[in-house]
Parts: sequence; structure tokens; C-alpha cells
Amino acid sequence: METHQHSNPMPQRVTDSKQVRLLFLLGTLVAAAVVVLLASWFIFRDNGAKVSVPPIGSPAFVSPAQLAAVAAQTNHPIYWAGEKSGMYELTRTSDGRTYIRYLPTGAKVGDPAAKYLTVGTYQTKNAFTAIKRAAARRGAVSLKIDNGGLLVFNQSTPKSVYFSYPGATYQVEVFDSSPQQARTLALAGKITPVK
Repeated sequence: METHQHSNPMPQRVTDSKQVRLLFLLGTLVAAAVVVLLASWFIFRDNGAKVSVPPIGSPAFVSPAQLAAVAAQTNHPIYWAGEKSGMYELTRTSDGRTYIRYLPTGAKVGDPAAKYLTVGTYQTKNAFTAIKRAAARRGAVSLKIDNGGLLVFNQSTPKSVYFSYPGATYQVEVFDSSPQQARTLALAGKITPVK
């Protein structure tokens, strides 16, 4: 008797059908993973976009992001009074001084009126020594602040207070048309580095 091997086409189709489903499922999973990776890349990428910063020498209105970009480019901290309503005016000088002035909405950039809160950070080699010398002048009032720092203002010019820290290469000035406000901001720890 002759033996014939019969191939059963039905099980083959079932196998083909299972393979197709597995391949389809695998393809779907790979496609989903690619979509997730692309979405993650798009959301979290560093696209190299630079925040523009105004040139040195002229005042300009800036955003907190621009202030942070300037601070990141500077070799010492730049101080400010934090976010407030209104507008921020930034002025940088070629000798390393940085001024952040808080202007009300509608004010013009470069407004010459000396009536707005201004925080200046001044690059100075012997900043703390200079503050100690200022504290020894006639009419000076000095107070110790956190981290061994020293705050000074002079009774003849009470609208500005200055502070620095041991070993610092910068001084900070806080000016306000209200002498009490300038001192309060500095003593309360409200004048902090831009981050």
C-alpha cells in the first residue's frame, strides 16, 4: 500500500493567520513605541533656541527668561527683587554693572525718573572690603545679614542700601524712592540671585 502524505491546508492557514496577527501586533507595538519616542523628543528636546538678550549699554524691557539667560552668561550672580507686576528694564554696562528696574505698565524704557525700585549688581574685586569701608563712613548704618554678609546705607543717601558677602566679587544695591522699602526688601531676604 502506498502511503501518501496528506498535507492539511487548514492547519497551515491557521498558522498563517496566527503569524499575520502576531506580525500585525508586533508592528502596532513598534509603531506605538515610535510615536511615544517622537512625542517625548518633541516635548523634551533642547531645540537650541536661544533667548535673545539686549545689548550692553542700552536699557531694554526684558522677560524673566531673558534675565535668566543674562545671569547664565555672567560670571557672578545677578540680583533682583523677584517677579512683580509691571515690566522689567535691564541695563548692562561695559564695566560689569547690571541694573534691573521695576517699571509700571505703560512706562517708557529708559524713563529718567529716579522713582522706581532698582536692583543693581556691580562686579567689584574687593566687594566686601568696599562695603566694610562704606560702613565706617560718617552717617553710615550697617547691619549683619545672612551668610556673614554686611548691609550698609548712609543717612545722607537713605534710598539706596548696599550689601555684599565675604569673598564675593560683586556688590548689590537696592534703590527705592522709599528708603524704608529698600531696607525692608534687603533685610527680608527678598533680593536674590536671578535663576
